[in-house]
Amino acid sequence: MKIIDIKNHLHDKDVQEILSQSIYMPTEEKLNLCSSQYQSDESVSAFACIDEGVIIGIIIVKTLTTNSFEILNLAVDPSFRGKGIGSSLISSFIKNISHGKIFAETDDDAVGFYRNYGFNIKALPEKYPNCIRYLCTLILP
Repeated sequence: MKIIDIKNHLHDKDVQEILSQSIYMPTEEKLNLCSSQYQSDESVSAFACIDEGVIIGIIIVKTLTTNSFEILNLAVDPSFRGKGIGSSLISSFIKNISHGKIFAETDDDAVGFYRNYGFNIKALPEKYPNCIRYLCTLILP
């Protein structure tokens, strides 16, 4: 497995297929809009985990300040979940920064993943009606 930069390939079908795993009610239009916005934003980075030439996971991160970052999307092909792909993507990103904070917002489906990685979790129950979201924060030394 290896991690590669995919910022210029966000409209590729195989990338969008994985990206769709991290977007609420994904449509082709939504995926194309997200991809276009990410590609045009210089503060956004996008990486994929590749196994035998196939994209099995992606991470899209926005630089907020010189030492704070937000994970916009983290998605792993369902058949590869539970195998450390998401953790590898986060770890690979962390290697490229020296210190700071990483934020992510998620739902019940992924909050355990972030908790297990070491993120601090804060519930955001008032953000959306009938839906609890979580703010996940990782402070790097």
